[in-house]
Formats: sequence, structure tokens, C-alpha cells
Amino acid sequence: MIWASALVVALISSCTANVNVQFDNSEKVAALESNIEKVATPEEALARLQEGNARYVADSLLYPHTNKARISAVAPHQAPFAAVVTCSDSRVPAEFIFDQGIGDIFVIRTAGNSVNDDVVMGSVDYALEHLGVKILVVMGHESCGGVTGAITELEEDDNSNVDELLAVIRKDVADFVGKPELLDEAIRTNAKAQVDRILAKNNVKELVEAGKTMVIGAYYNVHDGSVVFNK
Repeated sequence: MIWASALVVALISSCTANVNVQFDNSEKVAALESNIEKVATPEEALARLQEGNARYVADSLLYPHTNKARISAVAPHQAPFAAVVTCSDSRVPAEFIFDQGIGDIFVIRTAGNSVNDDVVMGSVDYALEHLGVKILVVMGHESCGGVTGAITELEEDDNSNVDELLAVIRKDVADFVGKPELLDEAIRTNAKAQVDRILAKNNVKELVEAGKTMVIGAYYNVHDGSVVFNK
């Protein structure tokens, strides 16, 4: 009977500990969600993304804004504080990488994270002009297949549009064609080219100069989950 009593006590203690952990996380999530809602400047927006990525790297995601209450709250209107242009690569889940939830970030994904297209650039303008995001991040990533294909000049089937895709990316990494050993540098150059292309637009210049938004490049490491922003 003594061992049975000890087991009951252990189980109760374990359950109590789990409840306390959940309670602690609930408080953290509530505080985080409040901070996200209060993002008012580009600098604050950048800080929120950096903090979220730090949680992701540390395997301590809080998953803010992921409940049904949030779904209902943003259903009539979205007001994300950030926009991220990144690759369609399945290893680059933007919301997880920055530990953000529903309605927090506007994500634009294309193979090779290229904005050299009216449709994609239109999405960028929509995020900046109509949604009023405080920051727009162009995030390249380690081992990007789009950039890899562009600099190694892979040949595709005549019925495929991959060649057209690679040709678009290749324009921004022309100096690296035939130099696969410089892939990492090519990926970073490609991301910078997209940032420069966005910043060259007059409407974007006005928003940046007025301090209403920030356009910045970044690099994601698929091995450790870290993001380095190019300040």
C-alpha cells in the first residue's frame, strides 16, 4: 500500500507540474500576443521577428495567435505587422521560423524568392501600401534549389516552365553561372538584388524615407534554423 500511495503522490505532483508549465506558457503567449498587436515602428517589427526566430532556434516556440479566437478576430480584416518574401522551399516555413501566428505576417513565396515579376511585385506593393506592414523581409536560404539551378544551367523538358523560372533568377546571379562552388554567395546576392529592386520603386522609397516601413534582406540556415538579417 505504501508504494501505491507514493505512486499517487508522484502522479499528482506530475500533473500539477504540467498545469503550472501550461499556465506559465499561457502568460507568456498572452504577453507576446499583446506585444505583437502593439508593433508601431519598423524597428519594433524587426525585434519581434528576431525574438521569434530566437525561440525557433531554441526549440521553445510559443505559437501565438493560433486559436479559434484569433481566427474569428482577423476574419473581417487583416493587419499583419510584417511581410516576408521567401522561397517556396518546403524547408522554409516562415510562420514557424519567426514564431508568428494567424494574421501576423504576410508571406509571399516564389521559387528563388524572386520579385522580378509584376504579379509578385504587385503582392509586395499590396503589403506595403494597403496592409501597411512595418517591415518587409526578403529572405534567401541555404541550399536554395532555384539559385542552384540558375547557376548550373540545368536543362529542362521542352514542356516545362522551369527553364523560364531559372532564366529569371539567372539574371540576378549572372556572375555566378558555372560556379556552383559559390552557391552561398550567389544566394545572398540574389536576395540583395530583390531588396534593391523593391527599394528602387518610388512608392517604396517614400514609405521608407517617411519611417513607415523597412525593407531588409535576410539569410536562413536550413541546418540550424537561424536567420541573419542584413542591416
